Amino acid sequence: MAKIKICKEEGCHNAQTTAGFCRLHYLKNWKNIKKEQQERSAKKLNRYIEAICRKHPDKYIEVIKDEIKSNKFKSHDEANEEMDDLYRLFNEPTYEEDVERLIKELKIEKDF
Repeated sequence: MAKIKICKEEGCHNAQTTAGFCRLHYLKNWKNIKKEQQERSAKKLNRYIEAICRKHPDKYIEVIKDEIKSNKFKSHDEANEEMDDLYRLFNEPTYEEDVERLIKELKIEKDF
């Protein structure tokens, strides 16, 4: 039998759908979630580069260039374009007001 996990947001009893949150609280916490993901990605990249530098101390720059050329990674511009579009969407002046309005209008059934 599959277990339903509950949203991480305090006081919420909805099922998790994305990143440990229900849909509403995922949208509410989107900026923080993306910021944490970017920080983790930067740490992973730093660890990866440090590992290459230790493994190939004489030619680490060439190894990194070869791996970039082999399309192992998205280009920096492509990744930034995707993030900019999402950031603009959730950073509009009315975004926080809309989320707060949705939360206030949210109705919880007594049987839930």
